[in-house]
Amino acid sequence: MELNEIKRINKSIHKLLDDSRVNDAFNTIEPLIQEAGSWNLREQLEQLRISYRFMLQYLQQGIVDPQRNEVYNSIINKLYTIADSVTLDLTEPTGKEIIAARRRELNATSLESIVSSQRAEINKFNLLNAVPKEQHDAQAIDNVIKQREIHETAIFNKVWSSFPLSSDDAKLISTLMADDDYPDYAKCLITAALFLGLMCFYDEKKLQLLFDTYTTCPSAQVQLRALVSVLLVLKVHSTQARRSTALAPHAGAMIESPNFESDMATIQFQLARTRNTENITRRVNEELMPDIMKIQPDMLRKMKNDITDITDLEANPEWQEMLENSGLARKMEELNELQLEGSDVYISTFSRLKTFPFFHTLANWFLPFHELSSAIHGEFSGDESPLMMVVTRAPFLCNSDRYSFALSLSSMPASQRSILLNQVKAQVEQVGEMQKTELPDPKQERQRQANMYVQDLYRFFKLFSRRREFIAAFDTDMDFTQLPLLGNAATSHSAVTIVAEFYLKNGFYNDAIKYYTYLLEGNHDIDPIIYQKMGFCYQSLGDTDNALRHYKRYELADDTNVWTLKHIAACYRQAGDHDKAFQYYSKIESIAPSNVANTLNMGHCMLEQGRTEEALSYYFKADLMDESDHRARRPIAWCSFLLGNDDRSLDYYDRIITEDKPTPGDYVNRGHLLLAMKKIPEAIESYRTAAKLIDSKKKNNSDPSGLSFIHDSMLADKQALSSRGINADDIPLLLDAIMVS
Repeated sequence: MELNEIKRINKSIHKLLDDSRVNDAFNTIEPLIQEAGSWNLREQLEQLRISYRFMLQYLQQGIVDPQRNEVYNSIINKLYTIADSVTLDLTEPTGKEIIAARRRELNATSLESIVSSQRAEINKFNLLNAVPKEQHDAQAIDNVIKQREIHETAIFNKVWSSFPLSSDDAKLISTLMADDDYPDYAKCLITAALFLGLMCFYDEKKLQLLFDTYTTCPSAQVQLRALVSVLLVLKVHSTQARRSTALAPHAGAMIESPNFESDMATIQFQLARTRNTENITRRVNEELMPDIMKIQPDMLRKMKNDITDITDLEANPEWQEMLENSGLARKMEELNELQLEGSDVYISTFSRLKTFPFFHTLANWFLPFHELSSAIHGEFSGDESPLMMVVTRAPFLCNSDRYSFALSLSSMPASQRSILLNQVKAQVEQVGEMQKTELPDPKQERQRQANMYVQDLYRFFKLFSRRREFIAAFDTDMDFTQLPLLGNAATSHSAVTIVAEFYLKNGFYNDAIKYYTYLLEGNHDIDPIIYQKMGFCYQSLGDTDNALRHYKRYELADDTNVWTLKHIAACYRQAGDHDKAFQYYSKIESIAPSNVANTLNMGHCMLEQGRTEEALSYYFKADLMDESDHRARRPIAWCSFLLGNDDRSLDYYDRIITEDKPTPGDYVNRGHLLLAMKKIPEAIESYRTAAKLIDSKKKNNSDPSGLSFIHDSMLADKQALSSRGINADDIPLLLDAIMVS
C-alpha cells in the first residue's frame, strides 16, 4: 500500500470517528492492521470491538448503564490511537517525514538510557567547573557541552516522536520535571517535545504531562511553555480531548493554580496577537522599507559620514526634518509603539537569519537562550561578556531571534564586531542600570516569558523548512473560549476583555463582536460602552441594522455622547434614511454648536437629498465657523457648480489648488466646471493634471491609470454634467483629447 493511500485512509478514519460512525471506523481500520501485520494492534482492536458489541447489546436490551457515555468516548479515543499507530507502523520503514526518520533512528534506544547518558555529561560538566576558573580545561568543557547537547537533542527527538508515549516514559518525564537539579532549559525542551508530538498525533499521556508540568514545575518559564502548549493542543484536538475523562483531574488541578487566571489572560492575548503579525510584517516590508530606500542618496551619504550612532539623528534638526518630511519618522514611531506593546515587529528581519546550521536541528527552534549552548559558548560565556550583555538585554527579542542575533555577531570579523559593540556599549550599560534600579515584577516577567515563547513557536510554524509535516498550530482563529476541560477558565472577564479590545483596535471586527458577545452573555456587570464598540464593529462591517441596534442600546445609557450620535447619523445616511440622519445631526448641533464637522455633515445630508441650496447654506456656515478650516471649500465649489454659479465655483477651486493640497478629484471637478463654462482647452488641461497625479502615485501596473480615473469620474458625475448641458456622447471624445498631448 502506498504512503499517500495509507494517509488518506487514516484521514477518513478520523473523519468517521469525528462523526461518531464507530462501526464504520472499525471496518476501515481493520485492513490497515492486516497490511501492517501487527498482532498487538489486532488484539487491541478486537478487545475494543467486543466492548462495543456488549455496549450495543445492553442498549438494545434497555439496560441502564450510567458509565455508557464514558465507555463510548474511551472506545472512540482508543480507535483514534490505533489508527494513528498503525499508520506510523506502515509509514515508518520508508517514510521521508521527520517523525519516521527519528523513529527509525531511536527505535532501539530507550529514553531512560539517553537520560542516563545526559546526566553523566552534566556531572562531568559540574566537576570540570568545580575547579578555580584559571584552571578550567576549556577544550574538555566544550567537548562535554557538545556531548550533553547530543543527548538533549536525542531526548527531545525520542519524546516527540514516541507514539503513543509509554507509561514508563511518562513516569520518567514526570520525574525529570520535578527534579530541582535538572536544568530548566532541558525541561523547556521536553515541554516543547511533548507539544510537538501532539502536533502530529493526539496522545493523552503527553497532554496529561503538559497539564501536570504547569501545575507542579516551580519554573515560571517552564510553566508558561506548558500552558501555551495546552491551549494550542486543546484547540487543534478539541474533539478527542472533549471525550477524555482521564484528563479532567489534571485540568482541574491546573485551574486551581494561583497564577492560572492571569496566565490564561496573558496567553490568550499573546496568541490572539499573532494574527496581526502578518499585517505588521507587511507594513515593514511594503511601507517602511520602501520609504527607507527612497531617501535621497546624498542624505544617506551625509548621514553615513556624519553619524556614528543612530541616536545622533535626534541631535540634528536638519536630519530629523528630512525624516519627518519623508513620512519615515511617523512610521518608525508607530512601529516603535507596537514594539513597546510587545507586538512581533522583528520576524521579517530575523526570518533571513534562520539559515544558520543551528536551525537545521529541530530541537534548537525551541531552545531557551543560554550561555552553555555550544552555538555561542566561549565568546558569550559569563554574564559580563559584552556579546552576552548585548543579546540578553535586548528586551524585545524572543529566544529564536536571540540565537539568530548571537550567531550573526559571532560570524562577524572581530574588527566589525568591536565597532558595533563600542557603538551600543552606552545603550547596553544604560539598559543594565535601569534593570538594576527596577523592582522585580513577577507578573511582568511571566508576561514576557509567555510572549517570547509564543513568538518562538510562531517562527517555527512559519519559517521551519519542514513545518508542513506538523499540524499548523497558528492557522486557527485563536478563539480559546470554547476549549474542553477548562470550563469557564478561558472566558474570564479580564481574558475576554483584553482580547476583544485587541481585535477592535486592529480591525478584526467579526472576532471583536464574538468576544464582546461573550462579555454580554457572562454574569458580569455590563458596561454600556460594549454596545458602543459592538455598534462600531457592525458599522465597519457594513451591517447598519445591527450597528444601529447596538448604538441605540448605548444611547439609552448616554444620549449626549457626540461620537455615538454622529455614528448613528452616519448609519442612517448609509441606510438612505436622511430625515433620521438629519435629526441626529441637529441633536449634535444642540450639544456642540461649534462643531464644524457636524455642520458639514448636515450639509452633506441636504445635498444627498438633492436640496442643494440648503446644503450650500450649511457649507457657508461651516466655512465661517473656522476660517483656518478649509474643509467646506470643496462642497461650496461643487454646489456652486450644480447651481450654475460658475464664477464662485471657479474662485473656490482656484483657492483649493493654490492654497490647499489639491487632489486629482479637485482637478477633475474643476475640469467639469470649465467644460460647463465652454472653456474646453482649460478643461482638458485640468483633466490632464489629474491624470498625471494619479499616474505619479501608481505603485504597480495593476493600479488604475489616470485616464481610467477620469473616465470613472465622468461616469459617476454623468447626471451632474448632464444638468449643466454637457453631452454624454462627448465624453469619449474628451478622453481621447486628454490622451493626445
